[in-house]
Amino acid sequence: MSTLDLTLLLNGVDRGAVGPARAPLRMVLVEGEALRLPLSLKRISVLSGTAWISQAGRDTLLKSGAFVELSAASDRAVISAIGIVPLCFEMR
Repeated sequence: MSTLDLTLLLNGVDRGAVGPARAPLRMVLVEGEALRLPLSLKRISVLSGTAWISQAGRDTLLKSGAFVELSAASDRAVISAIGIVPLCFEMR
C-alpha cells in the first residue's frame, strides 16, 4: 500500500487561483492507496466507493453519500479506498 501525504501536494499551492478558498477539494483513490490528511481538514464526504478513515486510534467506514466530521485531535487522519470501486471524496 502506498501512502501519500496531502500536505506535500498542497504546499505552496494557492487555492484561490483555482476557485474560492471554501470550495471542496475532490480526490480519487483506488484500492491499495492511502492518503494522510492535513490537520486543517474538518470534513470528508464520500461521493462514490467506500472509505476507511483512521484517526487517533478510531476507524470509520463510510459509503457513498456519507460524511464524517474529523476530530480536532493532534493525530492526522488517514483515508484509504476499500473494494474495487474507486473512492471519490471531497475534503473541506
